[in-house]
Amino acid sequence: MSYNAKPTERTVDAVMSDIDPAHPAPLHPVLDAVEMHMTVPLNRWPKYAIMGTADYKRRQEFLVADHLKKLPPPGTIDTSAKDLLLSTMFMHKMAQIQHIIQRQGSAANDDPRYTYLYDDMRYKRNIFYWRNFRMNDLPPEIITHIFRIAVWSTSTPAEGTHIRLLLTSVCAKWRRLMIEDCTLWSAIWFRDPPPYERSLEWFKRAGGAPLDIRINEHDADWKSKDDDWRYKEDDHRFTTEQMEELMDTLFVKVSQIRMLVLVVDNWPPALVVLDKLQDAAYAGKTINMERLEIHRMGQPFVWLGPGRTPAVLFGGQTRALKYLCLSGIHIDWNATPLSNLSTIDLRKIAMNVAPTLNRFREVLLACPRLQKLSLDGAGPQPSARKPDHVPINLPHLKVLIIGGFSMLYSCYILSQFKAPNVRDLTLMNLTGEDYIAMIAAITARYKELRLLTLYAVNISPTEGGTKAMVRFLYAMPYLSYLRIASMKWHVIEAFNEDPREYGLGRDIVTQLFPQNRLVLCPKLQTIEFQQMSGTKIAEWAARRKELGAPLRRAYVNSSYVSKVTAEEADMIQQVVSLFIAPLGSTTPEERALATCDRYGETI
Repeated sequence: MSYNAKPTERTVDAVMSDIDPAHPAPLHPVLDAVEMHMTVPLNRWPKYAIMGTADYKRRQEFLVADHLKKLPPPGTIDTSAKDLLLSTMFMHKMAQIQHIIQRQGSAANDDPRYTYLYDDMRYKRNIFYWRNFRMNDLPPEIITHIFRIAVWSTSTPAEGTHIRLLLTSVCAKWRRLMIEDCTLWSAIWFRDPPPYERSLEWFKRAGGAPLDIRINEHDADWKSKDDDWRYKEDDHRFTTEQMEELMDTLFVKVSQIRMLVLVVDNWPPALVVLDKLQDAAYAGKTINMERLEIHRMGQPFVWLGPGRTPAVLFGGQTRALKYLCLSGIHIDWNATPLSNLSTIDLRKIAMNVAPTLNRFREVLLACPRLQKLSLDGAGPQPSARKPDHVPINLPHLKVLIIGGFSMLYSCYILSQFKAPNVRDLTLMNLTGEDYIAMIAAITARYKELRLLTLYAVNISPTEGGTKAMVRFLYAMPYLSYLRIASMKWHVIEAFNEDPREYGLGRDIVTQLFPQNRLVLCPKLQTIEFQQMSGTKIAEWAARRKELGAPLRRAYVNSSYVSKVTAEEADMIQQVVSLFIAPLGSTTPEERALATCDRYGETI
C-alpha cells in the first residue's frame, strides 16, 4: 500500500490527458486499474492497483494470462507487427509520463501515483516487447549470461527458485542451456518435502560450482495460538537420523559449500550439523565455508547440560569464514579460531555457554575489519572490570545491533568497544527498567549515524528521560532514516524538542529555520513505523514540517499496514508520502544510506 503526499488532481488530469489527449480508449476495470484510479486519492485505491501488494502482483499475472489466451496457437499467425505496435505505444506513454513528471517537479515526484502509472505502462510494454525480441538468435553464451542476470537479480530466495523453474519450462533450448550451466543451480533452498527430490537434483546439476545452501524447517504455523513456547519441540520435521542422512549426502561436496543457512526448531538437527562439520574436518576434508548461519528457533536460553561437549566449529578450519550467525546454539568458543570476520551475529544463547569476556575481546581484536556486530540476548559472560580496561577500537564497524539485555548489562557490553563510524544502530527489546543510563552512556559515540532503529526501548517519561534523549539525538546530526516500533510516544516526541532548552547549541545561528530555533536531526527525511499510532505519526510529521525539517517519505511495515485506518492514512498523506516497506527487503533510501557518505558521495 502507498499513499500520496498531497492531492494534486489538476496535475493528474493533465497527465492523463497528455498521455492520450485525442483518442481516449475505453478502460478495463482490472487491466487498466492504475489509469482508472489516477484521479482518485490513493487511500481509495483497490489493492490490485497499488504496486508492492500481493493483489497487484496477481493482477500482473492476470495481465499476462489474459494476453496469452488471446494469442493464436504458436506458429499459426504472425503477430509480430501488432506486438511491435503495442509495445511502441506503451513506450511512448512511458516517455510522456517521464516528461510530465519532470515538468511538474516535486508535486509529481512526491506523488507515488505517478510511479505506479509508469510501472504499469512499463509492465504492459514488456508483455509485447519481449515477444519481438529474437532471443534464440543470440549466441548461447549471451543467453546464458542473461539467464544468470534473471536468476541472481531476484529479491528473495523463493523468487529465485521460481525463476529457475520458469526458465527451464520455456523450450528445449532454454532447458538445455539452463541445465548445462552449473552456476545457475548452486543456490539451493531445501523447502520441498523429504526426500527432497527437487533440491537434490539441483545439487547434482550444480556440479563443481560453489554452493549456497539453505535448509529451512521452522514455520510460523507451528507456534501455539497464544504465541508461547508450550508446544513440543520434538514434533517437527527433522529427526537426528533424517538430518544425518541429508548431511552425509551434502557433505560429499563439503569443500564446495560457500554458505550454509540452517533454520530448525529443536536441538538434535542443529547439533548434527555442527558435529558433521567437525567430523568432516577431522577426516581431512577441506572446509571453505565463508558464511554459516544456524538458527535454533525453539525455546531460547536453554542449555543442554554438562553431558554435551560443544563442537569445535569446522574442526578449527575457519580461515575462510567471514560471516558467523549462531542463534540458540553454541560452539566451543575457546577451541574455535575466529578471526578476520566481517559479521558476528549472536542471538538467544544461555549465559553459561556464552564466550568468556576475555575470549569475546580476543575475537573482536582478531577482527579489525568487523563491519556488523549483532548481540540479541547473547553476549560474553560478565566478569569484574579490570583497572586497565581499554575499549577495543572497531573503526570499520558500520552496523550495530543491541537487544534483549538488562540496562546494566547493556552498558557493560557497550563499554567493551568503541565504534565511531557506525552508520546503522538498532536498539531493541530493552524493557522492564529505565534505560536512561544506557542512552547517556552512548551519547556522542555515533556521530556518523544515518539510520536509527528503536524497537521497544523503555525511557521514562520524566524530565531526565527527555533530557537524555535530546542529548542523544543532538549528537547525531546526519541521521536520515528513523525506524520505530512499539515505542512510548514521549520518546519520539523528543525529536521535536528545542535543544537550546537543554543547554545545547546556543551559539549556533538559527535563521535557516522558520521558527528561528534549532531542530534535532535536521537531515531526517524518512520514517518507517509499525505498532505506532498513525494519528500521532501524522501530527509528529506535521510538527517537523512546521519546524522547517519536513519528511520526504514515510513507510509502514507491510505486516502492519492493515492496522492503519483510512482516516490515519489521509492525515499522514497531507504532510508526507506514505509507502509500504516490503517485508524482508530494504527500502531505496536505506540502500542509498548504506553506500553514501555524509555528502551523498558513493563510498
